[in-house]
Amino acid sequence: MDVQQLEMFVAVAEEGSIHGGARRLRIAQPAVSKSLRKLERQLGTELLVRSPQGIGLTVAGEVLLVQAREILDRVGRTVEIVRKAGYGRRHLVVGLVAGVIAAAELTSEIIRQFREDRPDVSVTLRELDFPSQFSAVTDGRVDVALVRPPCPTTDLALTPLFEEPIVLCCRTDHPLAGEDQLEVGDILNEPMLDMADSPQLWKDFWLLADERHEQPVTGQSVQTVSELGLALACNNRTVMPIASSTWRLGVAGVQPLTTIPLRGAPATLAAVAVMRSEHRDEVNDFVSTAKSVVRQRIKDVPGAELHA
Repeated sequence: MDVQQLEMFVAVAEEGSIHGGARRLRIAQPAVSKSLRKLERQLGTELLVRSPQGIGLTVAGEVLLVQAREILDRVGRTVEIVRKAGYGRRHLVVGLVAGVIAAAELTSEIIRQFREDRPDVSVTLRELDFPSQFSAVTDGRVDVALVRPPCPTTDLALTPLFEEPIVLCCRTDHPLAGEDQLEVGDILNEPMLDMADSPQLWKDFWLLADERHEQPVTGQSVQTVSELGLALACNNRTVMPIASSTWRLGVAGVQPLTTIPLRGAPATLAAVAVMRSEHRDEVNDFVSTAKSVVRQRIKDVPGAELHA
C-alpha cells in the first residue's frame, strides 16, 4: 500500500462512487479504478461492493477506512511537524479562556514554568471568549488551550486539572443578595444571562439546565467575563452562576456586585484541550507542565480540588 492508494480509497468510500472520488482528487476515473483493484489484490480481500446505486464497503473495507483515515492524518501531522522543525525555533500558541482566569491563580505560573522548561519554544498567548475556547483549537488558531468544559466536540482531547465551586453572582440590591447560602432550587425562577453563540452543551451547564429541568429566562447575551460583569452590574434582577475564581480574579472589583455560595450546583472543571491528532512534543510538554504545576500548587486556588 502507499499513501496515494489510501487517499483514493478514502475519497471513493466517502463520496460513495468512483466517479465522485476521482472528481474530488482530480484524478482520471480509470486510474482510480485501477488503483483500487490493485489495493484489493495486495490485501487479498474485497474492499468495495459495486452496484448501480454506487459503492459500498465490505466488512474489510470498513476496517480499512478507519485505519486509512488514521494513517493519512498521521502522515499529514508528520509533514507539519517536520516542516516546523526545519524552521528552527519552535512556536506554540496558547489559548486562554477569559485570559488569566483560565486556570485561576495558576494560569500565569503554568505559562512561566513552561517557558522555563522549554526555552527553545517561543510562546504566544491568545485570550479566548466563551464561544471560541474550543473552536480555536479545532480551527488551528491556537495549538493548545486552557478551557472550562463541558467540551462540545470529540475532536479534542481534554486533560482535567482541577475542580472548583460555582457561586451565584448578582447585584448587592438583589433580593437574594443577603442570603448566607443558596440552593439551586432557590434560583429556579431567576433570569440569567445568555451565553451568545456558545455551544449549547456549554451554555446548558452554566445556566444549570439539568438542575433546573428547563431553560431559564435569559436576558442580555455575553461572550466574555468583562461583558458578564457589566451586564450583571447594570441589572438588579439578573443573576449568574460563575466559577469562584471568576469572582476573585475577574468581577470582584465591579460595583455593586456580590456572590453567594450555591449548593447543589456542579463544580466547574479547568482543563487543557488539544486536538486528538496532536503529536508535537512541545504541545505534550505543555500539558505535562500544566498537570505538574497544578499538583504542586493546588492549594493556591481557594476551594479547588484535584480532579479525581
